[in-house]
This record gives sequence, structure tokens and C-alpha cells, in this order.
Amino acid sequence: MSSRTTSFQKRFLPAVMAACAAGSLAAPTLAQDNMQMLEEVIVTGVRSAQETAVNVKRDSDSIVDAISAEDIGKLPDVTITDSLQRISGVQVRRNAGEGGSLNIRGLGQVSTTLNGESYLGANSITTVQPDYSDIPSQLFSGTQVIKSQTAANHPGGISGVVNLETYRPLDSGFDDGWALSGAAQVGRGKETGETDPSVNFLANWRTDTVGFLVSFAHQTSNLANTYSGMNGDAGWTGFASERDGAEYSWVSADTQLGGMGDRVTADGVDVNDNGVVGDTFWAYQGHSAFNRASERERDGLNAAFQADLGNGFELVAEAFYTKMEDYDRQMGVAFSDKWNRWGWAYPSISTPKGVEMSGGELHTVQEFTGNGMRLKSYSDVGVTEAESQNFNLELNYDNGGAFTGSARLVSGSAEQEQLNSYMDIDLANGSQWGVDCQLYPAGTAGEQGDCADGRLQTNPDGYQGWPVLTVNYQGDNPHWSGWDNNANLNRDGQPQAGIASRSLQSYVDDVNSYSLGAFASENNFLREGDVDVVRFDGSYEIARGMLDSVDFGVRYSQRSVDNFEFDLLSPVGGCDVKWKATDVVLNGGGIEGACTYGEDGEYYTAGVPTPISGLDPIQVSDFGSATGIPPVWTVNPEYMDDVEGVHNQLYPGTRRAINPGRSYGVDLDEMSTYVKANFSRGIMSGNVGVRVVETDLTVDQNQVGSPQPYGAANEFLGQVSTERSYSDVLPSLNLRFDLTDEWVLRAAATKTMAPLDLAQWGAGLAPNYAIDGEASSDTYQQFIVIGGNSDGNPELDPWRADNYDLSLEYYLGPASALSAGLFYIDVESFIESGSVQMALPDQDGVVRREVEVSTSVQGSGGELKGLELSAKLAFGDFLYDSVLEDFGADVNYTYSPSESGNQDLNGGDLPFQDNSEHVFNLVGWYESGPFQARVAYNYRSERVAGYNQTWGNGALWQEATGYVDLSASYDINDAVNVFLNASNITDEKEQYYLEFEDQFAWQYEYEARYSLGVRATF
Repeated sequence: MSSRTTSFQKRFLPAVMAACAAGSLAAPTLAQDNMQMLEEVIVTGVRSAQETAVNVKRDSDSIVDAISAEDIGKLPDVTITDSLQRISGVQVRRNAGEGGSLNIRGLGQVSTTLNGESYLGANSITTVQPDYSDIPSQLFSGTQVIKSQTAANHPGGISGVVNLETYRPLDSGFDDGWALSGAAQVGRGKETGETDPSVNFLANWRTDTVGFLVSFAHQTSNLANTYSGMNGDAGWTGFASERDGAEYSWVSADTQLGGMGDRVTADGVDVNDNGVVGDTFWAYQGHSAFNRASERERDGLNAAFQADLGNGFELVAEAFYTKMEDYDRQMGVAFSDKWNRWGWAYPSISTPKGVEMSGGELHTVQEFTGNGMRLKSYSDVGVTEAESQNFNLELNYDNGGAFTGSARLVSGSAEQEQLNSYMDIDLANGSQWGVDCQLYPAGTAGEQGDCADGRLQTNPDGYQGWPVLTVNYQGDNPHWSGWDNNANLNRDGQPQAGIASRSLQSYVDDVNSYSLGAFASENNFLREGDVDVVRFDGSYEIARGMLDSVDFGVRYSQRSVDNFEFDLLSPVGGCDVKWKATDVVLNGGGIEGACTYGEDGEYYTAGVPTPISGLDPIQVSDFGSATGIPPVWTVNPEYMDDVEGVHNQLYPGTRRAINPGRSYGVDLDEMSTYVKANFSRGIMSGNVGVRVVETDLTVDQNQVGSPQPYGAANEFLGQVSTERSYSDVLPSLNLRFDLTDEWVLRAAATKTMAPLDLAQWGAGLAPNYAIDGEASSDTYQQFIVIGGNSDGNPELDPWRADNYDLSLEYYLGPASALSAGLFYIDVESFIESGSVQMALPDQDGVVRREVEVSTSVQGSGGELKGLELSAKLAFGDFLYDSVLEDFGADVNYTYSPSESGNQDLNGGDLPFQDNSEHVFNLVGWYESGPFQARVAYNYRSERVAGYNQTWGNGALWQEATGYVDLSASYDINDAVNVFLNASNITDEKEQYYLEFEDQFAWQYEYEARYSLGVRATF
């Protein structure tokens, strides 16, 4: 717990306890939220769950949708996010096949509350967008999505609020005495073949006035997916131009994308500064495919005490704890030109698009053929540990009089640490980039082959040429070919004198052809966050005229985060090195005063040639639907699970070194007050109110200076603190018209505000570097700046928007309802990804060039508008004595067009990032006697995943996706049932393209998963 949290407790805990003792204020805290006057009910069965969700929507005083558990510890889907995607307007993104982050109506600025108040999750320490992948779903009785807020909702969501509900001991569904419920299941993935256990347990004891509850869940999952497509990222993706008549006439990516040095065509023709030499093509830095396995363990605990103290007082105390360990392991193959030619591979199949780019007509490329400098395998592991604790203490008062009230103290803390390690494993012998005979420290050197005494071949059994491979993206899946080609051709495609012809396939098959080329751990982080809230709420019944009651309250919150990002530096000859690579020469990199390591005027390299045969080698052959790729050898990524341990094993003395440009701290203090009037007359009812929020923002950033050699972060020059204050007045109006007993018309107008992701305020400058491969350059073979990221801007404003809603609802049975709604969101302070040109130093500290730096910029705003249609139908409500009376459906559709202000290459408007224009859910269910079954389909149309400022002046799109899940259960008796769950049974793929559908970028494939279990309740 930080000192700030301790200060908070000293200041406010006595006040809260005094309020509890005096009993001056108390009432259910949820009384100020939409659904909070509803009685909790423990439901069983899919029909009962749907009936509860319908009642939540019908009885709320604003626009709300809900998901309820079908049984204790059983939400409709495997994860919370997967369940929420069934609600109209909710869009989710999958992580390793499971639901991860979500947005509402196309915006990710969504507040999360736990039982009506702030919740700090370990996966959302710095962000606003929810990610519930670390939380076991069995701990929750249900969730609500609040789409139109009231003045009593504390601010934090632009397009909505997700409220997570846990069980409480005095819930009406629990009888007096003991109630016990538990489940055990085993899961299995279609590809992983691992058996994953999962257990959950709930114990509740209660009388009429007091109760204790404890709920525990443990989940283990091994998730598989595969990748194939572009190698690298936006920084390596750009355009290349072709001079008419030249067979290989590609040039570097244009300067906006970080081109460097003199740009020369392959036949030696100089190109002018504008790069106008003919047609223009997309040029990927390389191509790759990998197999990814994610091993996750989740633990969750919820404990609650609830007591009726008499005289209208109720005490509630709760603790909610989560912990997750995630090992994300990748094994793959990549073919590239090692960041040297900036525009790799001849476009053997391409299509003109009639769009001018970089001085020529743009062509999309469907097949790349080229003599890449480097064929490698690689191994990567990312280890994430996440932990959170959230505590709630509330005293509620309701003695049947006109006044009710509550006092509440919430305190939460969370920590997330992520370390990664990767190995680049070369099949080339290193002569291609001049490291075939390097100088190494005594004890590792010796005469070998053509190398002089004291030098060592980097990879003596590797191939010695520039092999030609072809990657074709025309069909449904990528296809690689050319493995039988001679791997020892020279750069012009001719056999090299004195070197035997040998196929690339023969090298790939031989484990002795693989040697460790690079070893590093970078972009690690440790994030710690705290949130503390104290609030007092009251309500007074007036019942005069059309005014029913007045709600009012005050809330003070402190939120803080410390983000420490670091790399692992290892001592090599007394020099601190991040990139332990065979091509990193310890000569100082041209940086004055830098540490060097060598003898007799020559310098050693940071990486020691290491055959992988002694590093737990493993052969990987599963690259999903990508075809033509033979099995390749790599290092088992489990070898690196202990990231710091394995780096210290190979390089003793490895330590954490701060990356100051990416480390920051943010404190966000809010004081808010609200008043809300509840009224009714005739068929009309509603509420009108206003919340005033005063915010104090403190951002601590680090100034960075010159870069350090061998990949180390820029030097730390000191800390800069920025303090800001801003105010928001947030009015709200919610109207309800009960046209008949079945028809309800609603209208709402609200002003919303949400803080930015804290990294958008706090993160600093982080330059990116690469080796200059231009032989004519003054910095040839030195690390030069190619771009950067500057995500933090403390002068950015928070998200603000005006929201308008209109909905019509028809309730045709206890578990059946139809609804149609229109929404309009006018975002006035739109934050978007942008870029600026900045003059930055190369690694020797000299400024030679301007490069593009990605950053957050203040946009001009944007609009979201659309239509939501929903039908929850239990056919037995209206089709009596029909063959369909045991069937039901939950169907919804969302139409959500948007305009972001960004444009595609044809000048057309692009939608908000991550917003799909069409979302469709279809759930069909059957319940009769002891048997029930459910099948669910979720469709999401294409979405923009990145704007053209980031992706080579072309927008990155994800194609439409459709996921199918199913579940079934059978009641053996009143206490015990068995169940089966299946997710993604169609093995859905996520495919991405750049600007045009025939410019394939990459694809992810997720496995189908199945689980079988037994549940018992007594």
C-alpha cells in the first residue's frame, strides 16, 4: 500500500467509522444506481436467467441490459467478456481465443464497477477499457450494462458502465442455514491436447439478520493459436517503388516511414528525394509464421459479511481477490532481409489500384518472391503475473421513513508484472551481414575454417548465401514455397564459387544448422495502482406534486498508478548490453565515452555463438492453415519461463534497468457532488439531475537524453511534474413512459466524462533504432534512429461526450421482451493516434535526421450513432401447448456507423478504431425437465484496427468474424447436474489486411475448446 493510500485512510477512515457508529447515514449503496432497487434472486436454468435479465431491464429507471447466472457459479459463457458480448451494443476482442477487452457502441471508454462502486482490476491498471481475462467468471451472480447514466452514477464511462455483481449472504435465493454449491470440470483444446482442471465452490450461512459467504474459483487453461503473415510491425512496413524496365528496382520505404541514407535501386540507379521512379508497392520487412500456446491459471476469492443491526441499519463488509499467472509461449519461423534493404522481395503477383502513392501508382501485392538475407527460427515467452485486492465497507440505513442513506468506503490495489524473453535463432552462417568470423573473448575463440586464430565462425553449419523463397497470399491461407532452392546462391542469384550447392530444406531439417543469434529481454513492466473512495449518499421522499424523492451525495476518490518499464541488461566485458547478439560489436557504437570491450584495437561481440542443440531444442510443425512450411527447429520457450533466471544463467550479473521514457506516475483525484430528482405523473416517470466533478491531475514524466550503446535505453535526465485541474458539470435526464402494462417508451440525454488511459497522459519518449545497412552511409553498420513513440501528453483533455437515447420496449411474458433503440454519441474531445516529425539523435548521440514519432493527439471530435434491436423470447410465454413451448431465443442486432475524421487512401471516411458497423447475436435454447441446451452465434463485421498514420499510410482492417459456442446440462437429481461446454467450435480465423482486401497482412487462428463437468448444490 502506497503512502498516499495510508494518508487517505488516516483522513477518511475515522470519518466513515464515526458515521457508522452514529448511524446518521446508511442505506444500500446500490440505491443510487439504475438497477439497484431490485431484489437479488439466485436463479437456476437458462429460462430463469433470461427472466431475471428481462426484469432488470423492465424495472430500471434508465436504459440497462443485463446477464444473469443460470446457476450458482455459472454465467452463460466461459468468461465474463464472452457473456457480455451477447448484449446489444457490446463488442469484444479475443485474446488467445478467450474474450478480453470490450467496448460499448464502438468506444472502449467504459467504466467498470463492482457492486455499484469503483473496481480496480489488474489488467486495467492504466486503462479505462475493461479487460476481465484475469477474473474467474464463477464468482459473479450477474452483470449489467448501463447505457444511459443518471446523476448518481459516478463518472468514468463515455458510452456505458459495466457493473459486476457478486453474491451476498442475505440474498433472497439463500435459505436460512447452510447453502453449499460447487463444480468441477475438465477442459481440453482441439490443438493443445492438454487437460485443464477448473473448480469453484461457494458456502453461505445465514439467519434472518446475519450471514457469512465465501466463494472461491480456480481455473487452468492452455490455449492455442497460430499466426502467419507480415513479419515485424508498422515500423517495418512501408512502400517501395519500381523503376520502369528494371527487374529488381525496389527502393527503401519513403522518408515518412523512416527511410534512411541514400536510396538506391537494386541496379544502382540513384533515386531523387521524392522517390518518384515508377509504380509503388507495399514492401513488408519479411514474413513469418508461429505457433502460440498460452497457459493461464486464475484464482479468485470473494468473502462477504452482512448483518441487520436493527433500527434500520445494515452493515456489509466484502473482500474480492484475484490472481492470474499467464505464460505466453511462441515458436516460429521468419524470412526477412534483416532490416537492411527496406523493401524486401519482388512482387511476383500484384494488382494496380489506381491510387497514387509515393509518386507512383499503388499496387497491392499478393505474392512476394525474394532472396532474403536471413531465414531464422525464434522462440519467445511472455510471463504475466497479475493480482488485485478490492475491499468494501458500507453502512446502510432504511427504517421505513422518508430518509434513507449510506456511507461507504472502498479501497483497491492491483499489480501487474510482465517479463518477456526472446531468442533469434539463425540458419545463416552470418557472412551475409559480415559476422561470419567474429572476435570472441579468450576461451571461446580458436582457429576454425576460414577464420583466423582468435576468431570464431558465428554459425559454421549454416547456409552461406541468399536463398530465394516465395510467399503467396492469394488463397484462403498463406502458402510458402522454394525450400528445394539452393541456399548458397549469391545476392544476384548465381552459384557462389567454391561453395557446394545445397537445398534450403536440408539446412532446415538439420538441428546443427541452428545457432543462437540474439538473446534479449526488453519492454518489460511493473505496474502498481491504488484506488480509494469514500462516499455518502442520501435519499428523501417528498411525494408532493409530481416530485417523488430527491437523491443527493458526495464522493471523493483517489486513483494513482506507477508504471516502471525496464529492460534486462547483461554485463559483457564490463559493458551493459541489452541485445546479446552476434552482430552487436562492443566498439561503443560511435557514442563518445561509451564502454568498449576488446584487445589490440579489435572488439568482441556481445553475443557468443551458441548451438541450440544444448538449449532444449524442439521441432515445431504446426503453423495452422498456412501451408508449405516444413518443420523447423527452435528452442523450447519453456526453457525461458524463468526469464531473469535464464538470462543470469547465460549472462551472469543480468539486472533490471529502467527505461525512463516509458516509466511514469499519475495521480487522479476527484471530488464530486450530485443531486437527482425522481418524479412521476400519470404514465410518465423519470429522473433529472446533475453531477459536478472537480479533478486534480498530477503527471510525473521522465526526461530522456542521448541513447546508450548496445540497446540500452536513453539516459535519464530528470523528472518533470505537471499539475492540472479541470471541472465538469454533467447533467442527465431519463424519462420513462408506461404506455400500457406491456409497452414502455424511454428517452435519455446525458453528458459523460471519462479519464484517458493514464499512459496517454504519462508515458514519455521512446526512440526506435535499427542497423544502417546502406553501404554508402556515414553510419553504415551503426544503430540509427528510425522512429519512436511518445504516448504521453499531460495537456490532453479527458474524454467528454453528449449522449442521447430513445428506446421502445414490449414485454410479452415473464421471460420475453422486444426492444428497439436509437443512440447518438457526440464525442467532443476525441483522442486519436497520430504522428509528428521529430529530430532525434542516432545511438552515437548525433542528430542527423527527422523521423516519424507516433503519439497521442487531440482530435476534433466524432460521432457515433446507431440502432439496437433485441428480442428475448421464451416461446412458452405465448405459444402454449406448442412444440416450441420449451424453446427460447435471445437475438439482437446493433447498427453502429461512425466517423473518426481519418480518411482512407481514396479519401473516404474511416470509422472509429475498433468499432464494427454491424454486430449480430443469435442464441437459441431448449429447457425441458432435467435437460437444457444452448447454442450461441456472435457476428462482428469488419473493423479498423489501426489508422493510416501508423500503418504505412494505409488503414489496417480486421475482416468480419463469427464465433459459435454451445452448452448443455442434465439434472441427475435436484442437487446434482452434469454439463458440457464448447467454444469456437468452427475454429474461426481473424484475418487482417492493409487498406485493400487483397493486401493480406496476417491471420490468427484460434482452437475449439470443450469442457465437461459436474455441479452440485445443497
